[in-house]
Amino acid sequence: MASLEPIAAFDRPDLDMLSTALEGSPVTVFFQDADDRFVWIENQQSIWASDNLVGLTDAEVFTPESTERLANVKKQALEDEAKQTVELTPLEKVVADGSECRLKVTVQAMRGADGALRGYLCASLDITLEMQRERTLKSLLREVAHRSKNMLAMVLSLSAQTARSARTTDGFLRSFTGRVQSLAKSQDVITERNWTGAGFRDLVDQQVFKVVQLGGARIEVTGSNPNFTPSAALHVGLALHELVTNALVHGALIQPQGRIVIDCTIVEEAGHSPTARLTWKETTPEELAVPPASERSFGRTMLERVVPAAVNGTGTLSFSTDGVLYTLTIASTEFY
Repeated sequence: MASLEPIAAFDRPDLDMLSTALEGSPVTVFFQDADDRFVWIENQQSIWASDNLVGLTDAEVFTPESTERLANVKKQALEDEAKQTVELTPLEKVVADGSECRLKVTVQAMRGADGALRGYLCASLDITLEMQRERTLKSLLREVAHRSKNMLAMVLSLSAQTARSARTTDGFLRSFTGRVQSLAKSQDVITERNWTGAGFRDLVDQQVFKVVQLGGARIEVTGSNPNFTPSAALHVGLALHELVTNALVHGALIQPQGRIVIDCTIVEEAGHSPTARLTWKETTPEELAVPPASERSFGRTMLERVVPAAVNGTGTLSFSTDGVLYTLTIASTEFY
């Protein structure tokens, strides 16, 4: 254990030298007597509501839990004759903005020449930002785990449903791969938005334009650009994928003059929450083959049942000889 004599000999000029040495440093150095009262403090940081903590005790500065923790650390420092480190939380009333604060404090017991305890020399560092970053990281990791489980559940469901409707292995691989890639594209947009969701036009860009690389007169995007929640964004992305895949194989994009209009409109009705109405309309100058009403592919089930259920809305898909019309309504809870 260190002797207190050099510390006791600190008169004001010496403390001024210490203050100069600490200038610009985030470290605060203070000395407490054997009764746990602050005797002097140097380089006091701006986190404190009071400019002077001298005379206050641990119980007047720190929370009850931290006061008890500090008492145990001081006892340990005294017994082991070695420095001890502890994390402490000051009372909100002594913090400048009244917010939660966390300090990392190193404690060393000091004895006089006669061997008697004179007090404790302490150095503290504000680690509030580090604590907040750690909390944020833990929260993000929990969110990643949650979203990963949801994503895996979606992939497993897509795998089972695609396999059920596939006629060949190649057909299954082609359809399943396309749907998983659709999820990945939407997830990229969501990640770029810090997991807050995805905009309608960003989804169209990823799911449609980057697939067919057509624009202008052939594919037109109109209406509003709401931001969908992460779950809604994944499912709207799947709907766009199913529609553009059908258009490339059976619909407007197999004809040079075929056109597609993709619209999103916010519908507000008195007495009801607003809804987002997504419309996909294909028109062709030449007649298209219309699938039988009894034909229920998984793609159609996805558009009329799976996606609408996920966005708390409704979905209708209709075919005619001159085009395709799909309408999806999305509840207000799924966009902003």
